[in-house]
Amino acid sequence: MLGGSDRRLRAAACAWVMVLSSSGWVAPAAAQSAESQAAEALFKQAKALLDKGELEPACEKFAASQALEPGLGTLLYLGDCYERAGRFASALTTFRDAAALAEKRGDAERLRLARVRVSALEPRAPKLEIRYGPAPQGLDLQITVAGAPLARADIGRPQVRDAGTYDIRFSAPGYEPFVSHIELKNSSSAVVTVPRLVPVAAASAPEAEPGSGQRTAAWIVGGAGAALLVTAGVFAGLAASKNGDSKEDCDPIDENRCGPEGVTAREDAKRFANIATVASVLGGLGLAGGVVLYVTAPSGEEQAVARGALIGLRGEL
Repeated sequence: MLGGSDRRLRAAACAWVMVLSSSGWVAPAAAQSAESQAAEALFKQAKALLDKGELEPACEKFAASQALEPGLGTLLYLGDCYERAGRFASALTTFRDAAALAEKRGDAERLRLARVRVSALEPRAPKLEIRYGPAPQGLDLQITVAGAPLARADIGRPQVRDAGTYDIRFSAPGYEPFVSHIELKNSSSAVVTVPRLVPVAAASAPEAEPGSGQRTAAWIVGGAGAALLVTAGVFAGLAASKNGDSKEDCDPIDENRCGPEGVTAREDAKRFANIATVASVLGGLGLAGGVVLYVTAPSGEEQAVARGALIGLRGEL
């Protein structure tokens, strides 16, 4: 069962059709010029497409007809086409224009009809608001929405836009631009805050010397290897010390017969010796790897020769 609002909207739609039909409005007035003929042809094509449900091309032809020869009837058809296509913001704007034109001409019936359509579309059209944030805004800020500039007076004011995906670009001289991507849906709204832009670096960073990264890695690997060798030496010394301590609590004739303290010292000596062995092996590998990395790092001269050889090969091809 239809609610009260649905019945009113359907009644308004029926009234809209009756008003256009009863007034004899089917196309623009009789052609008196080439533009009038073209507008009439476009209107008829749009009407045929609309009847077949081909909404997007129908809306394009209604808009083209209106551009050639503005008319209140064409505006009403165009607004209806936009609404059927789900472009509620475009439909709302078109019906507002139709209401203003009907009021100017004193056409009460069409004025009432256009206002009814406006009231029905206002809560359904998506709204986008771009507002200032806490960041300082003393910049020559430029904002574009889908490539179209946004007037400074429109910042902080919700604006209706058709549903879809939008790229919002914020830029200012001397600052890195920032792009925000949003998706608007019908009967919804979105708020985007102006971001804090980052200043562009005054000068580009100096180009790194060829092979400098590899040489840095060589120093790190080699340094780690050297540190492990030092660690190996420390634990080797501890192992020898613990081994000496264990002999004080063991039988001089049979070294395998030891007291509790001797057994503990001997176990510590074995553990320290194992650590020293592992650290020594890893340290040696690290030190050797550092040397290899440093020796094989490309120099600026080598890179220039390689680039020249590459250019030569490309020239031969």
